[in-house]
Amino acid sequence: MNLRFAPLLALLAGFTSLGAAEAKIEETARRLFKSHADAIVTVRATVALTMTAGDAPSQSRDQSVEELGTVVGDKGLVMISASSIDPATAMDGRTVNMRGAPVKLAVTSEVKEARFILADGTEVPATVVYKDRDLNLAFLAPEPGAEEAKEAKFLPIDTSSEQALEVLDEVVVLSRLDKSMGRVSAVECDFVRAVVTKPRRFLSIHLASTGLPVFGVSGKFAGFTTVRFGSSGEGEGIAATPVVLPAAEVRKAIAAALARPVPAPRK
Repeated sequence: MNLRFAPLLALLAGFTSLGAAEAKIEETARRLFKSHADAIVTVRATVALTMTAGDAPSQSRDQSVEELGTVVGDKGLVMISASSIDPATAMDGRTVNMRGAPVKLAVTSEVKEARFILADGTEVPATVVYKDRDLNLAFLAPEPGAEEAKEAKFLPIDTSSEQALEVLDEVVVLSRLDKSMGRVSAVECDFVRAVVTKPRRFLSIHLASTGLPVFGVSGKFAGFTTVRFGSSGEGEGIAATPVVLPAAEVRKAIAAALARPVPAPRK
């Protein structure tokens, strides 16, 4: 080899391996999108909300929400960020600043009605079967006895194996656009920008949407997008930070949800 060209060849080799790394994440994204895009469903719910701020009279209202969730069981178990359908998860017991004074909130919320909107447009009545407010996760399942559920096809993601992530590791996130965009399937490529270890381990990526599965370059399950709540300062309000809950924590919650008894059909 002509030694004069050695540095140039080394530089070209570096560009080649960089291109291969980029192609790998794109290849993983395409594969996951093709095989599991339908695992992301829309959850539409009506939530009854009651809130009391300090000594003020309680106020109650119903509100409609439409959020994304991920199918994690072949019988239609869907995982979602709990706060997206249970506002009390974020608000109950928090102190906020109202008219210059700190006020403690007392909040209760209940899902009155819920439906899954699947990739093919099928709507299936659903019910909440398990919540983990500490992790901000909730699980819904098809309503027992619902006719719409009999022919519905649920495609769960594979959580049987996992990939641990560190800072700058690349990730793939499956998603779905909102109603105005036809709820079509979507996919994102991102990377871990930070790892939080206290009070528990969380990952931070740029994508802020909740209810979505995160995969590593290997294609293995790596985590789930949700929100972590805290105080933004004494009496100033509630801080909501998008995070990725690592796979190990998520798998425990899924196992707990699957272990719950099947709800009885509504009369």
